Amino acid sequence: MATATRSIRELISSQPTAAAILQRFDIDVCAHANESLTEACADLQLSVEQVLEKLADGAAVDAGAMHPDPTEYSASRLIQHIVRVHHQSIRQELPRLAEMAGMIAEKYGERTPELKSIAAAVEELRVEMAEHIHKEEQMLFPYIAQVEETPLLAFRPPQPCFSRVGQPVFLMVQDHERAKVLLEELRTMSGAFRAPVWACSTFVAFYEGLRIFADTFEEHIRLENDVLFPRAIAMETELMSRGAH
Repeated sequence: MATATRSIRELISSQPTAAAILQRFDIDVCAHANESLTEACADLQLSVEQVLEKLADGAAVDAGAMHPDPTEYSASRLIQHIVRVHHQSIRQELPRLAEMAGMIAEKYGERTPELKSIAAAVEELRVEMAEHIHKEEQMLFPYIAQVEETPLLAFRPPQPCFSRVGQPVFLMVQDHERAKVLLEELRTMSGAFRAPVWACSTFVAFYEGLRIFADTFEEHIRLENDVLFPRAIAMETELMSRGAH
């Protein structure tokens, strides 16, 4: 449990999401590693209570106390869940991890040459996934929601970007496969996201952040590839079989 008297090092060691939360408050987990949370917040004129509240929220997420089973949601609600949880993670975490990767590669690249390749792979993942979620949110997801909620309108007028939902679904699945390859390369290069014994707090937090992102991304892919996309194709197929054009 996070308390104001625990050191920053202890907090990030005991709670997987702590490093990301602290960094959102601009707390440098290396520079303040040996300080208590109270001391670090005092240096930055932050509210200890507010930081502790966010750490408590993060601990609840770590414990799995977030949502009912999303596979039970309607397609529209599942889309909202994916955007709010998984796309938000991509928007927040990948830029943060890419920035950390660059800093660590610059600092330790001579000692650990693979860090430069890791930084390049994280940046590639950031760029590709930013484009991916933009396409989903602007084109594919609105169409799926419309098929479910107002199906007749989904075919009037014809969609300008694709004729059948299977076309963009195929492209999104390809994007997922490319992201999985990059994450597997990162897992291999980082030794399964295990920081060396001499690593500083930022280095440890970076690898832990990568590990958490990789784990949550697997759930992201499962919800889209195995739940949302097959459901969208089935809804559209049923609609067309009824002659709704």
